[in-house]
Amino acid sequence: MAAVLRSSGRLLRYPGYQCAARTVNVIGFPNEPARRRAGSERIIVESSWIKPEAKFTDLRDFLQSLERERDLVTVTEPVSANLELTEISRRTLARGGPALLFSDVDSTGVSVLTNLFGTTERIAAALGIDATSGFAELGRLLAALKQPDPPEGLGEAWHKLPLIREALKMAPREVRAGPCQEVVLEGADVDLERWPIQTCWPGDAGPLIAWGLTATRGPDAGRQNVGIYRAQVIDRDRIIVRWLAHRGGATDHAAWCAARGNEPFPIAISVGADPACLLAAVTPIPNTLSEYAFAGLLRGERTRVTRCIGSDLVVPATAELTLEGHIRAGDAAPEGPFGDHTGYYNEVETFPVMTIDRITHRRDPIYHSTYTGRPPDEPAVLALALNDVFVPLLQTQFPEIVDFFLPSEACSYRLAVVRIRKEYPGHARRIMMGVWSYLRQFMYTKYIIVVDDDIDARNWSDVIWALSTRTDPARDMLVVDSTPIDYLDFASPVAGLGSKLGIDATTKWPGESDRQWGRPIAMSESVIARIDSIWAALGIG
Repeated sequence: MAAVLRSSGRLLRYPGYQCAARTVNVIGFPNEPARRRAGSERIIVESSWIKPEAKFTDLRDFLQSLERERDLVTVTEPVSANLELTEISRRTLARGGPALLFSDVDSTGVSVLTNLFGTTERIAAALGIDATSGFAELGRLLAALKQPDPPEGLGEAWHKLPLIREALKMAPREVRAGPCQEVVLEGADVDLERWPIQTCWPGDAGPLIAWGLTATRGPDAGRQNVGIYRAQVIDRDRIIVRWLAHRGGATDHAAWCAARGNEPFPIAISVGADPACLLAAVTPIPNTLSEYAFAGLLRGERTRVTRCIGSDLVVPATAELTLEGHIRAGDAAPEGPFGDHTGYYNEVETFPVMTIDRITHRRDPIYHSTYTGRPPDEPAVLALALNDVFVPLLQTQFPEIVDFFLPSEACSYRLAVVRIRKEYPGHARRIMMGVWSYLRQFMYTKYIIVVDDDIDARNWSDVIWALSTRTDPARDMLVVDSTPIDYLDFASPVAGLGSKLGIDATTKWPGESDRQWGRPIAMSESVIARIDSIWAALGIG
C-alpha cells in the first residue's frame, strides 16, 4: 500500500502507507463553519494508516539489493584510505556511477563503503520511493507531522489521529546485545589507527570520520538527539567532534556542562547504520519526533536499538561499528583544516574532544565513509534530493510558494530561488523574510531570489531572464545586515555574522512601479496547434 496525500484534488502516494495528509483550499472544513479566509491552504491529515512491508533492516540488506540491481561494485584492488578513496569515489560520483565496496584498504581487513548516496536514484531506493516524485511526497508527510496548528474542531482532529498514532507507535524497540555488539574492544584494543578511516584531501589535518551517527542526551534524560557530525582522529582513542552551536549535539553538551559541571558527557558514534536511520538524521523532522521514530516511519518497522555498554544512550542495533565514550569538561582541541563542501579548506576552530572507552562492532564490519568538497559530492546529491522535501514544508506556512530550489553550485544552501503566485505589492519581501526565519535550515542562506510562477526556478536561463528584465537594483534588492552566517563562510566580515541579500525578480504591481510594465511575448495557442498538426509534413525533422 502507499500513503495517500491529496493536494488540490490530486491524489499523492507515499510508499507503504495509506492516506497521510491532504492540502485543501479552505472555505471551511467538512461539517464545520469556515475559520480561514477563502483561498487559503493548509495540510491536514486524512483517512487511515497502514504499515508497509519492512525494508532494509540493516546496511547489508540494502547492499544486497544494490548488488542485485548491479548498482554496487566490489573493488578488490588494494587501495589506500589516504586520498585514493576520495579520488576513486569522486570520479565515480561525477559520472553517476555505482556504490563502491573496497575489500582491501591498507591491509586492515575491514571493507570500506563509499558513494552509497551518490545518485538520487539510490537515495530513493534506500527509502523505497520513486526518484521522480517520492521526495516531494516525503515532504508532504513531514509537513503533516510538523503542522504546528492545533486541530480546528473535531473533524480535523479525527483526521489527524491516524498519523499521530502511527508516529507514536514507531518509538524504537530496544533489544539486548544487538549485532552491533558482537565484538567488544576495550583498553589497548581501542586503536583507531587499525581502522581504514579516510583522509580526503592533501591539506587535511588528518583522518576524518564523516558518516558518524552521533547520539547524545541532555542532563534532563529526555529525548535523545541523533545527528551526523564529522570527527577528526587525533589519537588512537581521541577524536574531535565538530558540531555547530545550534545543532542538537552541541546544545545537549552545553546544557550538560551547565547542569552537571565536571561530570563526563556520554556520547556514542555509530558508523554503518541502516539507510532509514542515516537519512532520518539528515532530514528536517519536527523537534517532537525522534530520528529513530521517523526512521521507523520510513522503514515501516520500529527501529531496533541497543543500549550502550557504558551509558544509557541507545544506538542502532544493526550498526556496523559504534564508538562509545565521553567528553570531559573543558577537553577541546583545534579542529581542521579540512576540505569542505564549499570547495575550500575551512578555518581551524576549537571543538570538544571525545575519549573513546570502547569500540563495538559486527563481525566482518563494513566501514561507511565519504568525502566532502566542491559540488558535486555526496552531500550535494543528498541536498538535491531533499530539496523537494522542503517545498511542502514551506507551503504549510506559505501556500503561495509554487517551487523552491537550492542550487548545488551554491553549496546547496547559500542561494535559494523561490517561485511564487504573487498576490499583492511587497509580497516577494514577505517571502524572503519568511524563508529566512521559518526553518533553521535556511538561517545561513545568503541570497534569495523571488520569481513569478511563469519562471522555472530550476532553469537558470529563466531565472537570469527574470533578473535582467524585472529588477531595478535600487528598488528590488533588500540587504539585511548582521545576521547569522555559517562560520565556514570566510567571505563574511565576522565569523558567524554577515549580511543577506533578497532580490525581488517578480513583475511589479501598482505601488511598486509607476511605469507600464512589459507584456511577455507568446505565440497564440491556435497557431501552435496548427504547426503541431503539420510539423511532420514540413520535412524539417
